[in-house]
Amino acid sequence: MTTQSGRDWLDLASPNLAGPDLPGSRPAPAAPPAPSRFSTAQREVSDRLARVRTGAAGAARAVLSPVMAAAAVPMRRVAPAWQGAAARVGAHPLAARAAGAAQRASTLPWARVLVLAALGAAALAALFLIWCAATLPPLSGPASVTRTLTVQAEDGTPIARRGTTRGRNLPADAVAPAMRAAFLSAQDPWFEDGYRLDAAGIAAVIGQAFRDTISDGPRRGSPRLTQRLVRRDLIGAPPGAPRSLADRVREAMLVLRLQAGEDRARILARALDLARFGPGLIGIDAAARTLFGKEAAALGTAEAAYLAALARAPGLQPDRDVTAIRALARDVLDGMVMRGDLSAAKAAEAGRSLDGIAPVWTTPVTRSGFPDLVLAEAADRLGPDLPQDATIRTTLDRDLQAMAEAAAERRLEAAGRGGARASLLILGPDGSVRAAVAGGTPLPDTPEARRAASASLRHLGRDGRPVYDRLVAGPVPEAERRSALLALLAGLARPPAGAEDAASRDGLFVGTIGDLLAGTTVSSAAAENGAGDGPEALFQDVAAQWAKAHPAPEPREARESARETGSMPRGTARPAWQNPGERAAPVLHGVPRVIDTGRLRLDGQALRLVGVEGQGGSYAREFRQYLRRREVTCQPAGGPDLYRCRAGDQDLSEVVLFNGAGRATPGASPELQAAEANAKARKAGVWQ
Repeated sequence: MTTQSGRDWLDLASPNLAGPDLPGSRPAPAAPPAPSRFSTAQREVSDRLARVRTGAAGAARAVLSPVMAAAAVPMRRVAPAWQGAAARVGAHPLAARAAGAAQRASTLPWARVLVLAALGAAALAALFLIWCAATLPPLSGPASVTRTLTVQAEDGTPIARRGTTRGRNLPADAVAPAMRAAFLSAQDPWFEDGYRLDAAGIAAVIGQAFRDTISDGPRRGSPRLTQRLVRRDLIGAPPGAPRSLADRVREAMLVLRLQAGEDRARILARALDLARFGPGLIGIDAAARTLFGKEAAALGTAEAAYLAALARAPGLQPDRDVTAIRALARDVLDGMVMRGDLSAAKAAEAGRSLDGIAPVWTTPVTRSGFPDLVLAEAADRLGPDLPQDATIRTTLDRDLQAMAEAAAERRLEAAGRGGARASLLILGPDGSVRAAVAGGTPLPDTPEARRAASASLRHLGRDGRPVYDRLVAGPVPEAERRSALLALLAGLARPPAGAEDAASRDGLFVGTIGDLLAGTTVSSAAAENGAGDGPEALFQDVAAQWAKAHPAPEPREARESARETGSMPRGTARPAWQNPGERAAPVLHGVPRVIDTGRLRLDGQALRLVGVEGQGGSYAREFRQYLRRREVTCQPAGGPDLYRCRAGDQDLSEVVLFNGAGRATPGASPELQAAEANAKARKAGVWQ
C-alpha cells in the first residue's frame, strides 16, 4: 500500500512475504549465537544476586515494619495539616519563582553534581538507618549465664556469695504495689503523667537519645523510664560511658517502638525484669529472692525502698554498702510521699524500719569489703572468662571473727549506740586478714589492701578444678605489717557518707594477741558514760576472749612485763569527755529534695517549713518542679527541725500558701496568714 511517492508503509503485523530475491525485501535476521559458558555463568550469578537482594529486602521490611508502623501513627494524624500547608506554600508566588530557579540551576553542570551528591548522601543515610534497625537488640534483654562465686573462711564455711543471677520475667501485678511505687519514685516519678507521641514527642525522644545524660527533673516530652530501660538494660550503655552514633539511633528507634506498641504497665514490668539490683543481680524476682528470701509480691515498703535504691545505683554491693543504700532508700521514701503513694506517717515508719533491714548475707565481714578485695585478687588468676562456679578459700578465722563481732557489739552498747562506730582488724604473721569488723565505710582498694587480700588467698577452685593453692605463706616484717594494719584500719575508721559529726573519734589502739597483730577504733558522738578508753577496751575484750579459748601457762615475769608495757587493762578509766553546751542549729544551704509542700530534705537532714501544713501528691510534684535545681537558704526558726527557707528573695512558706499548696499552721505569722487568705479568695490549690 502506497500513500506517498517514494515511501512504502509495511504492515508489521503480517509476515514478510517477500522472498530474498524479490525487490524491496529485507534480509532475514541472523540466528542468535549460541550462549557461551561465560554468559551462562554470568546470568546465574545475576539470578542469585537478585534472590539475595529480595531476601535482604524482606528481612529489612520485617524488622523495620514495627518501627515504621509506630512512626506512621502520628504521621497519619498530622498528614491533612501538612497537605494543606504544602498546598498553600505551593500557591505562593515565591514558590513558583523558587521552582523556576531550581529548574534553571539543574541545567548547570555543578548543580547536577550537587544533586547527585545529595542523593548519594540520602542513600547512605537510608542504608545506615536500615542497618541500625536490622541490628536492634531484642526486647527480652541480653542473654546472661548464671555464675556463682563463693568466698569461704579458713574452715570452708561460706562467708560471701557473688556472681550473676537472672530472675524470672514477672507481670506488673505479680510485684508488690510498694515495689512498683518505689521503683517509679527512684527512676521516673512522672512516668504515669500524660504523654502524646505526636511530632513534638518524637522530636523529644530523638533529642533525648542524642544527649549523654538522662535528666532526673520533670518530664520535658520524653519518657525517662523507657529511655533508661533502653539505654542501660537493652543496649547496655553504662551511665557516662561514650556511645556511638548507631547506639543513639537504636535508642531512639527502641523508645519509639516501646512507647507506640506497649502500655505503661508492660513497660514498667519490662523495666523491673531487666533492672540491675547490684553487680550481677538482674531482675526484681532474683533481687527479692536472693537478698530477702521472699517473692516480689511479698516485699514490704522498707524492703522495696532498699531495692529501688539499689536499682538507682547498681554499682553498690547489697551486702557491703548498706549505709549508702539506706541513705538512698530514704530519698526513695521521700519521692513516694511526693508522688502521693505514701503518707508521711508511713514513710517515717518505713524509715525507722530501714535501720534494721539488710540482705540475708550481710555480716560484719561483708560490710568490711574484705571478700570483694579477695575476689579482685582471685580475678587475676581466674582469667578474663569468669567460670560458672568458683570457690575462694581465705585465711579468715571464724572463731576469731565471732569474738571480734561480739566485742564490737558490747562496745557499741556501752557507747550508747547513738552514732557510734567500732572497727577491728586482726592480721596474722604473714600479713593475712584473720578477722575484720567494719564500723564505717568498707576497706578501700589500696595497695596495702591488695597485699593483705593476696596474702589471705589460700585456695582457688574453678568449676571443681584447683587453680591456685598456697597453704603456708612466709612471715612479714613487723614494721611492714604494722604499717599495713594502720593503713587498712584508717579505711575502716572513716565515717560513713552523710555522718553528722565526722570529727568525733576517740582514737585507735594497736596491740598483739599472741602472734597476731590487732588494731581497733571506736568513734562516737556521745559521751563514753564512764565506759573507759573505747579502742583499748575493745582490744582487751577480744584479747580476753582469745586467751580464754586458748589457755596457756604464762610465767610471772611475762605478766609483770605485760603490766609494765600497758598491754593489760588499766586500773582507772579515762574520764568521759564533757559536753561544752548545746550548739546552735546551723544555717543550711543547697539544692533541696521535696518530701511534701511543707517538708524538705537538705544536706541529709529533714526539715519543716515554718507555718505550713504540707500536702503531697500533685502539689508536691508542682513544688518540686518550682524548686528544680534552685539553691535555698534555710535558717532555724525555733523548733528542732523548723526552718524558714528562702529561694532568692522568696519565702518558701509564703510561696506554698500563696499557691494554695498547703494550709497555714495555728499561730502562723500575719504574712503567711495573708498569703493563705489570698489563695482562698482565688480558690487556688486546696481551696478549690
